[in-house]
Amino acid sequence: MNKRVRLFIALLILGISISLLIWGYSPNRREVIDRDIPPAEMQLPTPTSLHFALTPVS
Repeated sequence: MNKRVRLFIALLILGISISLLIWGYSPNRREVIDRDIPPAEMQLPTPTSLHFALTPVS
């Protein structure tokens, strides 16, 4: 009986691992998301933090 239980558990683990292996190699679903972007949001941000105030050293 003990040998039958071990064989059943081994076959169960083998079946689960093979099914997970096949599922892992299957290709992902392709999803396409269309978003409407208004033209006001298609502008580059203004560089407000890049002001260099260089003063000449004499």
